[in-house]
Order: sequence, then C-alpha cells, then structure tokens
Amino acid sequence: MAEKRMISKVISISKKFNLQLTDHFSRLLYLLLIPHSDDFGRLTGDPFKVKGLILPMMKEVDEEDVEKTLGNLHKAGLINWYESNGEKYVQIINFDDHQQGLHKRTRSKFPEPPELSRNFPEIPSEQNRTELKGTEEKGTEQNPVCDPNFVLNLLNRYRVEYSGVFSIEQVESYLPMMDSEVLEHCIKLSEGKHTSYAVKILDRHIKEGKTKKESIRHLHPVPNTKNDHGESEARTAARIADSYTPEYGKYEPTADLGVK
Repeated sequence: MAEKRMISKVISISKKFNLQLTDHFSRLLYLLLIPHSDDFGRLTGDPFKVKGLILPMMKEVDEEDVEKTLGNLHKAGLINWYESNGEKYVQIINFDDHQQGLHKRTRSKFPEPPELSRNFPEIPSEQNRTELKGTEEKGTEQNPVCDPNFVLNLLNRYRVEYSGVFSIEQVESYLPMMDSEVLEHCIKLSEGKHTSYAVKILDRHIKEGKTKKESIRHLHPVPNTKNDHGESEARTAARIADSYTPEYGKYEPTADLGVK
C-alpha cells in the first residue's frame, strides 16, 4: 500500500464536498480517509477502528462522531460505507480517477463492495434538496436540471472528449454557478475538443457575469452556412472561442471573421 495519495484540486469546486457536506469535520475525515486507504480505495469502516487509525490524537472526537460522519459521507456519495460478513468497510468513490501508480496493485485485503452499493451517483434526497434550495433563494431562478446524466449527455452530443469521471464532475461543478442553458452553450462552443477547453470557456462566462440564460439569448443557433470567406458559421463560432486568452479576460481576434 502506498504511503502517499493524490488529492485533486477539483475538490475545491466539488458539489458533493462543498455543498452536501455541511460541517468541516466531515470534510476533514473524508480527506484523511484517502491516504489511509489501500490501492483500491478501501479501508475498515468500523467507527472504532477508523477513530484509532485515522484520528488517534483527536481526543475531542469519539466513536459516535465518526459513525455519524461516515454516514454523512455515504449519503453525499463520496464513499460507499458497506457491510460484508458482519464487518463494516469503506470504499472511496472514484478513487481510481485521482491516483497514480495503480497498475502495480495486486489484490485488496478488504472485500469488494456489493454491486447494489456501488451504484451510488444517485442520492435519493438530492433532488428534494435542490428544489428546496431553489425556493428558499429569492431572486434566483432554480436550475431545472434533475437528470444526473445531463452533463454527460451534452458532452456526448457535442462530441467533447473527457478523461473519466473526473472531467465530467469538473464540468458538472459549474451547474450551481450558471443556468443550464449557459452551460450547454459553453459545451457547444467546445464541440470536438476536450473538457479542459470547455472549462476555459465556462470560466470566462463566469468572469464576465454571463451566467444567466438571458445573457446568451441574442446568440442564435449556429447554422451550417457560409460567410463571405467561404467559412461555415459553425467554424467561425469555434474560431471566436479559440481566439480568447482567459488569463487576460478578453477576446483577441486574429483576423477579420467576415460575419455580417
């Protein structure tokens, strides 16, 4: 088992980590579970053992605190807290997507999670929490997206390449920050490219305050017609997106686009 683990910076904008976990101890315990897991992202899930293994110096934390927090992490979809032969275990969700050198691993000493427990992206109460949040926030339009595969379907529709669950979740993390129509518009501008390109466009829209669907209503659907230079307007739109430099926050057209 490795002595060190990777923690991706995408965790800073993860909805599960930042929104579904409501206390700092839950976030801390999740981060501490990672370096103590084996090469398959598994470790003991017994609250008493977790306390002794991961939090031996925290006298103010007891077994009940750990048990409650493991339940919170399970409900948030960050871990799979399952039972096998009367023993509790933890499986860190999407562990493989963020770690290196896993090709050297052999076999876990912990039992594999049951098949039903592994299907964890859908949290039963997540939709209710989203609807409640939308009604409580005055002046904020509720995001209508309830389909957990909304972003994945858009990426496939516009042939945007992605590198595993990590890339998909990175794009999903922008949903609380903008209307779904704006997110789709940004993905459409990234057609045929990688999600890293889409993230740059999403960041630009946030910097410019273009997070509401009203901000893109003047942008009509891009037809497959030609401009005066013989270039399709779809390609022109893509070239406009290519021409900006996110670090300076402004467009830098490299040539006359010829659009009337």
